[in-house]
Amino acid sequence: MSKALAEWMTLIIVINIMFAPILTYIDSLQREAVEVVLTEGAKEASIQGQFTPQIIQGMKDALSNQYHFDASKINIQATTTLTLRNQYLQASIEAPRGFIFILDIFHLNQPLTFKESTKIMSEYIN
Repeated sequence: MSKALAEWMTLIIVINIMFAPILTYIDSLQREAVEVVLTEGAKEASIQGQFTPQIIQGMKDALSNQYHFDASKINIQATTTLTLRNQYLQASIEAPRGFIFILDIFHLNQPLTFKESTKIMSEYIN
C-alpha cells in the first residue's frame, strides 16, 4: 500500500514539475499581452484626451480576439472625461488569469486575475 501511495505522489509531483514551466511561460505572455494592449490604448487616448468607448471596446476586442481572453471577464476602468494637455489619464485592465499548476496540491493563494494599470499625460489641445 505504501509503495502505491508513494508512486502516486511521485506521479503527481512529476506532472506538476513537467507542466509548470510551460504554464508559467503562457502566464507571462498573457500578462505581457495585457500590458501591451493597455499601453497602446493609452497612447490613443492621450491623443484624443480621454478613453472613449471605442478605445475601450478596441482594447477588449484585442484581448479577446488576438489573445483569447474571455471578453465577459475583462474589466477596464479608465478616465472617460475629456482631459486637456498636461493632465493625466489613468486606466487599468483586469483580465482572468490561467492556472500555473495542473494539480493544485500546494494550495497557493495566487491572484485569479491580471491587473495592470497605467498613467499617461494627455496631449489633447482644445
